[in-house]
Amino acid sequence: MAVESIKSTNTDSLVLCYKRRKRRRIIEEKPNDPIQIDIEKLPDALLFEVLYRLPCRRALQYKSVSKRWCSLISHPQFVRSYIHHRHQFSNDGDGDGLDFLNFLPNIERARKGYTFSIEASFNDLLLVYSEVPKSLSRFWHLGPVFRVYCICNPLTKQWITLPCLPFPKSNRVVLVGFICNPYSCDKEQGCTTNADYSYKVVRILSPTESNATHIHMQIFSSDTDEWCDSLVSSPRGLNPFHIRSSNAGVVACNGMLHWVDENDRTIKGFVVFDPFNEAQGCRYVDPPSDLCLGDFVYLGVFQGRLRIFQKPFFQNHCNFSVWELEDYNNAGKWCLKYKVYFKDMVSEHTDLVKIAKKISPPGSLLAFHPNVGEIVFLQFHNYIVLCNMRTKVLTMAGRLRDRGRILAGNTSLEAYNVYAKHVFIVGQSSWPTPVPLPLKREWDFLLTLAKVASKLEERKELRATIAANTSSEV
Repeated sequence: MAVESIKSTNTDSLVLCYKRRKRRRIIEEKPNDPIQIDIEKLPDALLFEVLYRLPCRRALQYKSVSKRWCSLISHPQFVRSYIHHRHQFSNDGDGDGLDFLNFLPNIERARKGYTFSIEASFNDLLLVYSEVPKSLSRFWHLGPVFRVYCICNPLTKQWITLPCLPFPKSNRVVLVGFICNPYSCDKEQGCTTNADYSYKVVRILSPTESNATHIHMQIFSSDTDEWCDSLVSSPRGLNPFHIRSSNAGVVACNGMLHWVDENDRTIKGFVVFDPFNEAQGCRYVDPPSDLCLGDFVYLGVFQGRLRIFQKPFFQNHCNFSVWELEDYNNAGKWCLKYKVYFKDMVSEHTDLVKIAKKISPPGSLLAFHPNVGEIVFLQFHNYIVLCNMRTKVLTMAGRLRDRGRILAGNTSLEAYNVYAKHVFIVGQSSWPTPVPLPLKREWDFLLTLAKVASKLEERKELRATIAANTSSEV
């Protein structure tokens, strides 16, 4: 599910559209009169409109044209306008929530009830999981399937499909993480070419027993373009995954993957793993000392800092808390940032206030705002809500169809939430990340092109020989 965090005004663009239409009418009336425009004489607002319609790489190259162009293209509003122009998400309640993924090949199967879910995200890249039946019979759901992962960018509509999983399907609970390792990415522009970084997809299989000193992982690396089995050590005993671990998912922060370790329905701590340095194994972060270990927790990130969204297990405790891990590199220290009571919430939308005042308010975390630390996105039934944790003000941000059933993986449950692991933020002030293409696949693609070109050349020579023999016979 996409959550758009930046609202841009279209007043200037409407005026400019009117001017363009007027100019086109003039051209139609006098088609033989050449019109020459000195682009440097255009006002900043109009040049701005021209430049953000360029392809991403071309726009970055044009920063070297002049100081003025560099200043315009480097402005944060330019990036937001670029993203807004490239992809506008519909807030229409008639959609099924997957309109922003219409470019994916398996999207229609998801709409028909096939297994489909957003497993993880990293910046504006999504990791999408789907199952494709090997048989087209009407009993496809009982037969074997291809388990397919796809990495895509909804802003640029680029996507690639990873090789099918070579491992047999397991009944164990699996948590999935996705993380990129930038080699030479600009801090402001991010990664502008897929040669700037590598990535890994990590499937973490639930331990089969408590206090396990090793955990089984299946890791895909873009460097090798292959899946591999790994057995990773842990300094503390890890426990089988249950509802708290599954709901929280896996979060990437500071180049590490994080997930919840629980046992006997209580939170034991948080596991940290660096997939680019497997030999180090896992490390462990203890929970806050004041955290009620029986509560539900959801993981998130705010500007490079790991956060916990804590919600009481007993629904009659109508509040939630947000914790933040400070001094991350030196074991860390948890700090309680906010504790919010639903009864104190206010809004100009009466429906939201009524939901908040209920005995068991449903507010669950969708995402932390990427730029404003006191704002979170919450789900109130079918509503997407912006909650200011300091002022307690609720603002309507959008709606979900069927409470996001299809976004949560086509679950059959009547009551469910869209968890934060299925959500990503749109509108961050960085350039769209290119979908990574492993070098092996690029090379295979080039080899295929070379073979095709060679065959075409052979056919061309054969036709020339036949034509020459025919003419000599005549």
